[in-house]
Amino acid sequence: MGDDVFETDGFHSTSDALTAKAHTHIGTAVSMTVVSTDRQPGTDREAWSPSERELAETTISLITSAVDRWEIDSLKRVSDGVAVLDGDLTYRYVNQQAEQLLGRDNEELRGEYVWDVFPEAADTIAEEKIRTALDTQSSASFERYNAQKEQWIEASVHPSDDGVIIVFTEITDSKVTERKLDHVLETAPVGIVLLTPEGEITRANARAEALLGLSRSRMDGVAYDHPGWDIWDEAGNPIPRENHPVAHVRRTGEAIQGFTHGITLSDGSERWLSSNVAPVEGEDGSIEQIIVALEDVTVPKRLEQLTETFQPVSELLNSATAGEEIERPICELLTDTREYQYARITEYTPETELTESDLEEGSGAVAANESVTRPIQSRTEVAPAVVAVETAEIQAVRRNQSDSRFERWRAYTLEQGFQGGAIVPLVHRGRVYGLLVLYTDRGDAFRDRERTLLSTFGERIGQVLHSLATERILHADEVAELTFESTDSASFFVSASEQLECTIDIRDTIPASDETLVHYASIQGASLDAFRNFTESTDRVAQLRQIRQTEDQPGGDVEIGLCRQSLAQTLVAEGAVVTTDTVTDGRAEVVCEVPLGDDIGSLVTRVQESFPDTTLVSKHEHTPAAKSHAHAIGQILGDTFEAELTDRQQQILRAAMYAGYFESPRESTATEIADALSLTQSTFSYHLRNAQQTLFEQLFDRIQQQ
Repeated sequence: MGDDVFETDGFHSTSDALTAKAHTHIGTAVSMTVVSTDRQPGTDREAWSPSERELAETTISLITSAVDRWEIDSLKRVSDGVAVLDGDLTYRYVNQQAEQLLGRDNEELRGEYVWDVFPEAADTIAEEKIRTALDTQSSASFERYNAQKEQWIEASVHPSDDGVIIVFTEITDSKVTERKLDHVLETAPVGIVLLTPEGEITRANARAEALLGLSRSRMDGVAYDHPGWDIWDEAGNPIPRENHPVAHVRRTGEAIQGFTHGITLSDGSERWLSSNVAPVEGEDGSIEQIIVALEDVTVPKRLEQLTETFQPVSELLNSATAGEEIERPICELLTDTREYQYARITEYTPETELTESDLEEGSGAVAANESVTRPIQSRTEVAPAVVAVETAEIQAVRRNQSDSRFERWRAYTLEQGFQGGAIVPLVHRGRVYGLLVLYTDRGDAFRDRERTLLSTFGERIGQVLHSLATERILHADEVAELTFESTDSASFFVSASEQLECTIDIRDTIPASDETLVHYASIQGASLDAFRNFTESTDRVAQLRQIRQTEDQPGGDVEIGLCRQSLAQTLVAEGAVVTTDTVTDGRAEVVCEVPLGDDIGSLVTRVQESFPDTTLVSKHEHTPAAKSHAHAIGQILGDTFEAELTDRQQQILRAAMYAGYFESPRESTATEIADALSLTQSTFSYHLRNAQQTLFEQLFDRIQQQ
């Protein structure tokens, strides 16, 4: 029966035997050989008679039927579906479970060619695996989805004596679970890597591929401690195998969280990762799997490093007394990090045309090491530098991203061995005082968060440079006092003073947003109602609020938001110190001071470009008077105000002062001033307290030192 042969000592091999053969429904071969022991050589009977042959065939038929029934009964009891195909791939038998999975019954399928019954499966993985099992006489398997029944089936193909046996198993539930897991893995914002208890990778999601810079096929089977993994600590030193988080989990069975390390990818780029590693334990407590969750912390890590770098920079800026004292030290601090390989600060004269010579490398340029090509050529930096000055915004190029206008700069950056370059304007209140030029070998540099940090850094340097320029004016041995007169109706205050026949003393101007300026002004000779009526007739007024009204004569103090700068604000933006700003009957008089030797002609030209009907009526050179002790204390407060307070803190202090917040009783509430500056009341109060604390701390420290 099948491959089994039964022999006894009473039978002997003979060439004169009768053999009957048959197959069961599932393809099992059944055969019987009959010999005659009473035949003697030389007799006349040399062939089996028909009745003898019929007896043998009947006997084998009975045996085959018995085996067939036993096999079918056995197949009915199995939970999987079974289909038997002969060598021509026609159906011999399918059990009840297979009937349900295939949607056809046994009698309907018997004798049918498999691809005639299921033509949609022809030329698919199913046909390929069945043919392979027949040709190679080895088992194979495949999965198939029945869309009509929304059912997944796994088919195992096993060769038989004359055909194949296919075992069908429904795997819909496990497939759904697997797909849910796949969905979770692929939609997870972090990289997920699954490892065996021995630490070999078995699975990784797409995010892990991106973070590790390797395809899943290249990671499959790779051990966590493979020499190809180049990971290092914050100092850049390789992490020993025993300190690896996976090694810790394997050794102790305890999860480890927030393991931060750097990794060098196959393309040479570097990335910071935070790893959470945890074991999956079986019922007996043994580790069945290890899960590693990877998060990209490159940006915050680098920003953290930069922030740490900026701390000594802040100390340097606080103690600076001249611009040239801070340029090279700042560049040295920046290139001491892993972030930048080259830095220089270039001075800039406002309202002048940038040229290649303006951007030439000077003594302040610093390279991280000798491998950096020196000097850095400047000709390709002119175009982005011009845009940086015009927009007061960072301009940058990277290997994989660039403004089309700066392609020459990008190409040169790559030629010099860098991956990116940036030009950071050093700006304060819209005025650019210089440019910080940076180059790096990081391909992912100068993205949004880093640009924001560098913008803040540039504003801080710009604030200090502005303070040094103002300090130069205030402490100059000789200054030029300039008096401007203007009847330009483009000025809201000139127009209002002319029509209302009044005097307007503009005490301060504070930026509230990119387009709105808040002015604190004192009005004499016109009622505040008349002034309000005038403001309602123009579209330049964003808001108007009465602070106080004089009782003995028409007038009072107001807070007014305008959508256009005043003459005084233009002068301040050009670096002058305004001492007087008064408008009477349509004629403005603004007095300011600049250091003797400044290009006054260029200053006048730029003012007249904004307000054509403006004239420089006098220029007076003088030496500032010696300062008293009281003036020295005031100077301490002034220096602290300019150097230590942020722009927003300065604006809030000035607004609070001129809005009568410090009067008793108060003439303006915190909410009213905050509304004018487009702030929340809590933000206003927070900045006001911090500004007051900084001013008085510096004042008392300086007094104690004297």
